[in-house]
Amino acid sequence: MTEQRVAVLGAGGRAGSAVVRRILAEGHSVTALVRSSARHAWLAERGVTVVEGDATDSADVARALADADAVVNAVTPFSAPPPSFDGFDETFYERVLGAVLAGRRSPDVRIVTVGLFANLQLPDGREVSDVADLFPPALLPFARAHAGERTVLSQADPAPDWLIVTPPAGLSPDAADASGYALTEVVGPEALGAVLSYETLAAAVVDEIVRPTVRHRQVLVVPAT
Repeated sequence: MTEQRVAVLGAGGRAGSAVVRRILAEGHSVTALVRSSARHAWLAERGVTVVEGDATDSADVARALADADAVVNAVTPFSAPPPSFDGFDETFYERVLGAVLAGRRSPDVRIVTVGLFANLQLPDGREVSDVADLFPPALLPFARAHAGERTVLSQADPAPDWLIVTPPAGLSPDAADASGYALTEVVGPEALGAVLSYETLAAAVVDEIVRPTVRHRQVLVVPAT
């Protein structure tokens, strides 16, 4: 298999670091964009090229994507929901992906971004975020921010090669690694209580980088049963 050069934005977070480890394990190279290389010294120790910068800054992102064949967006503006969304910029993810689109070296660079469960579709056509019992209304600003990812990617011209890979609400560092996974576009009853490890999420993300099966969609990752 030809070695892929993959840029990972948000490589210091739980999802991003799991993706980096998976990419390296498969023999591909990584350029990581992080705010502070000192806080994530393990990246350089593993042979990762580290770029310090802001994922919403087009120039910083362009440096990270200079020779990338693919890019993974695993950026999050906070590690846990804040007490209040007052002042939260709901264009955050639009600006990150706008920087990716501007900074990639060609339209063929595959873009895989980690999405939010709230933006997935239920069998009745509603989104998860439309149902208060499934998604807390207080977090709706975050759901709207993530929804901007699909808008930016689907409206870009020329059309990019993109996919939004989404974990279930039960994404947990304590979850056991699954023996496999499945991708689905609709959240069925069995997916509502699904628990997924970061490693299994990373496996799905990296598989869709090096062995693409789905394009131009948002999909849910569920552990194999």
